[in-house]
Amino acid sequence: MKTRDPLEGLFTRSLQKPSDLLCCAFGLHDSEIDAYFCLLTEPQTVESISSAIVRDRSTTQRILNKLRTKGLVEREARPIEKGGYYYMYRAISTETVRKQMLAQLDKWYNETRRFLSSGWPQKPERMSVS
Repeated sequence: MKTRDPLEGLFTRSLQKPSDLLCCAFGLHDSEIDAYFCLLTEPQTVESISSAIVRDRSTTQRILNKLRTKGLVEREARPIEKGGYYYMYRAISTETVRKQMLAQLDKWYNETRRFLSSGWPQKPERMSVS
């Protein structure tokens, strides 16, 4: 699974498509972005999403759980005629996601502006090396 560095080139990156921002705003991997976009067309089952993004069922379930935790996907239990239930997943609207990203951007901008306006400490802290 390819992992994007959400901050790499942030100030110089040319934003051409929504996925360029989804990785930064929500810390998503490519497969998670693929799953979100797959769900924009219509609600789907884990099996249909797995097939569309070419991942096994357990990986797809982990992806969907992360998207639900991030507030990008909802699930609805639907009954099976002979007992039990299954889940249908749907993406949160792109308009809602766009508004969430704008709110995050405003918060980040205000906090960064406040930090930079307060001045640099005389002896800046070094980042720890892991």
